[in-house]
Amino acid sequence: MPLTTWKRRAEGVRMAGETYVNLDLRSMKAFGSEWKDCNFEDCRFDLADLRSSKFLDCRFVDCSMPLVNFGVSFFERTTFRGCNLEQSSFQGCHLTDLSFLDCRMAYAETLFQDATVRVKLELSGCNLHGSNLDFREVSPHALTIEGCNVWGAKLAFGCAAFNGKIDERTKMQFLALIARVSEDETVKKLAGDQWDVVDRLMKDQK
Repeated sequence: MPLTTWKRRAEGVRMAGETYVNLDLRSMKAFGSEWKDCNFEDCRFDLADLRSSKFLDCRFVDCSMPLVNFGVSFFERTTFRGCNLEQSSFQGCHLTDLSFLDCRMAYAETLFQDATVRVKLELSGCNLHGSNLDFREVSPHALTIEGCNVWGAKLAFGCAAFNGKIDERTKMQFLALIARVSEDETVKKLAGDQWDVVDRLMKDQK
């Protein structure tokens, strides 16, 4: 039976070795489903319910996925590339070797809240503006944030995430925030060109 026929009652389905292209899976009910070695290209998942599901060796490319609920799901060796995941949730998920490349992940209040990261979580070129990166646990050196917009993102101070790899621009923005609070000229110089960026943004919020 085609997946589009199942989408209203796809709870607990098990799929392996499938490729889905340009499917309309909006509002799909797939609670507790399992997906192994599956490819999704240019598919629409808006408002889908994929809680408590498993994704092994899967790939999502150029998919529309706003407001998708992946809560307490398990991901291993899976990639999202060029996907719109605005306001989606991976709350409480177990993430092992997962990559998000050039994805929109903004304004997600429970994006990675209470998620556990093992081996690797790569966030590259993603828009994380205003999202929740307050992980429950991150293995040492497992997290990479590179070339992302993290302005307004929530990240617990002292979180294990700081034991990962964070790109220079993000670190300089953090230093600029510290410089603005401390009024320390030395820290301001360390922030480099990001001082002007952060200072301008902070002034605009007054």
